[in-house]
Amino acid sequence: MLTQEQKSRVFRFIRSLKTKAFTFRDVVRFLELDSNRRRSLQHFLDELDAQRIIHRIKRGRYRLPDRENLVEGILHCHRDGYGFLVPDDRTTHSEDIFIPARGTEGALHKDRVLVKLARKTIPARRAGRGRRIRTQDKKERLEGYVVRVLERRNPSIVGKYYEHPRHSYVVPLDARINHDIRIPYQASKGACDGQLVVARITIPPDRNQISQGEIEQILGNPGDPEIEYKIVVHKFGLAVAFRPETLREADELPDHVSMGDHPDREDLRNSPVFTIDGETARDFDDAVSLRILPSGSFLLGVHIADVSHYVREGSALDLEAYERGTSVYFPDHVIPMLPPKISSGICSLKPDADRLVLSVLMELDRKGNIAAWRLKEGVLRSCRRLTYDSVSRVLVQKDPEERAIHAELVPILESMAELCVLLSKKRYRRGAVDFDLPETEIRLDEHGTVTSVLPAERNIAHRIIEEFMLQANECVAKTLSDSDGPALYRVHEEPDPLKVEEFAAFAHDLGFRLQKHNDSYRPKDFQSFVRQLEGKAEQRFLSYLMLRSFMQARYSEKNLGHFGLATRQYTHFTSPIRRYPDLFVHRLIKHTLKTESSSAWKEGTNERLPEIALHASKQERIADEAEREIEKIKKSQFMADKIGRKFDAVILSTSKQGFFVEVLQPFVDGFVPIQTLVDDFYRYDEKTRSLVGERRRRRYRPGTRLQVRLDRADLESAQLTFSVASSQ
Repeated sequence: MLTQEQKSRVFRFIRSLKTKAFTFRDVVRFLELDSNRRRSLQHFLDELDAQRIIHRIKRGRYRLPDRENLVEGILHCHRDGYGFLVPDDRTTHSEDIFIPARGTEGALHKDRVLVKLARKTIPARRAGRGRRIRTQDKKERLEGYVVRVLERRNPSIVGKYYEHPRHSYVVPLDARINHDIRIPYQASKGACDGQLVVARITIPPDRNQISQGEIEQILGNPGDPEIEYKIVVHKFGLAVAFRPETLREADELPDHVSMGDHPDREDLRNSPVFTIDGETARDFDDAVSLRILPSGSFLLGVHIADVSHYVREGSALDLEAYERGTSVYFPDHVIPMLPPKISSGICSLKPDADRLVLSVLMELDRKGNIAAWRLKEGVLRSCRRLTYDSVSRVLVQKDPEERAIHAELVPILESMAELCVLLSKKRYRRGAVDFDLPETEIRLDEHGTVTSVLPAERNIAHRIIEEFMLQANECVAKTLSDSDGPALYRVHEEPDPLKVEEFAAFAHDLGFRLQKHNDSYRPKDFQSFVRQLEGKAEQRFLSYLMLRSFMQARYSEKNLGHFGLATRQYTHFTSPIRRYPDLFVHRLIKHTLKTESSSAWKEGTNERLPEIALHASKQERIADEAEREIEKIKKSQFMADKIGRKFDAVILSTSKQGFFVEVLQPFVDGFVPIQTLVDDFYRYDEKTRSLVGERRRRRYRPGTRLQVRLDRADLESAQLTFSVASSQ
């Protein structure tokens, strides 16, 4: 039999063909098969022929069908069975492709699949009681049908184990994986009914076969302490424990810095440099300084822990940091990218401790424009650890006690606030889009129990650090761009025009106008649109919708600009403790600072950059999903004892199945199923994205304020289900 890797290589061979025709011998040579495997290859080619992936012309000769009918990509499934293919090649198919439930053919959520395309006529919809909704023209849409799973992305599934006299099985916790896994008795590993487990799929599902697996690990019972973290760690494949060789390397690092060991570094220890972080922050990788020059200009310093000095390229520390890609932050703990010896030790810019840094020193005029900047390796000693709240008390509340404590820093902080305003105005003038959508702050007590769920507050201190870090990242990106050497950028491409037009039409129906210039949308156009929304009921949901019409920011070796920030070049430089791209950019900067770098290093780095960018972007998305998952679980736990209570809410989005609401206090969200709307028969109006009652013409649309009742808090699926309160 051919191995899975050999089958994958057959597909790589087919995709690499310059012509449509090939022979059996061509494939044999490509795979370098011995005579014992050739019969298996013939069977596999016959199978592909039966699936119409290839066509056999005559014995030993094959041709490809029209390429435009076959698309590869990642399948994203919905809990109701259907899904969407996200194509690998966006140049050919810019839109996601709908996959009906009958067309998934045993493929699971996030599998890489090969899909055959077809045009499907959408039948006229019925609106109850046999009445047909009038449509001007018959509509068609592009649909796909999975013909081959190219790569299984779910080798293990987290789910709930159910005992059964005939066949025990595991139901995945992720509703998007809608195939139960049959578990033979000898493969149950002693799991008990109702326990949460990790099941490895041994036989994947297909049209004629039920999925089968074996228990890999028993996580525990649903109510066990911290069971949610075990679920998320396994669900997203997060690495928690560091490998022994990584920890050994970390233990060998020094505990302190001696300036005598670094005579070539700039001595910044006598400068008033300090950190500003959250109250519960444990590691401090960035510090700031500010001085007013005789000319009246600002000399802004952004000083970043020199992690790359200790994490050498190719070391065990480096390899594991690359694999993790980023730290993962949960409400009460973190899964770090680097061991604590580094993140909370030698690379943490603690007060009164000498630390190695890579600094960006920027001269800015009184309009916030950059006059000059330089990057320098240095040694500093932070003079103070400030928090966002303490800085806010100094600058906003003018708290006498707080100002007395930090008396020598108050003039610097006031100048920082002044510069922050100038930088913010400069970004606004060039068109940067600021959505200002609040994140969730989950507060817990000493036992880890959620005490409140609130919108996270951003004060002047948050904005100061944000503006300074943005400015430093831009200067570093410009340095890399001007160097003509290897570079890694943080890019945000222009949004898809079709998605933007669809959003603009919807916003126009609600009375808001997204203006475009010269047949294209600029960042300033979106900025102006956001200003229209200020103080309006529709502000939150329209901002969310607009954000969804944007491309997702990612890492790239190509300088594609950053649309949202309205800048030509941008990178991530300021968080090397928690993001691998920042650590890698530090290495690139150090090579740039050298008088010359070897051509071999440049060539090797350029070859690696696309892979590094792709991997870092992927790990960032995984971390974001894991953090959102824990947030949802914590919210469900917090609401579990509030069944039957009423809450003020606003509708965020609607669909044929119902609508999502955001509760104003506490800051949670959930779903109102259409079945709970019993006062009328509701149909979905696609044009206005509203649910409209046939008799009373009551309308539920995004932005509508209403009162809802909590009906269910499902801790396993982390879903909150509401209904419209009867008093409304």
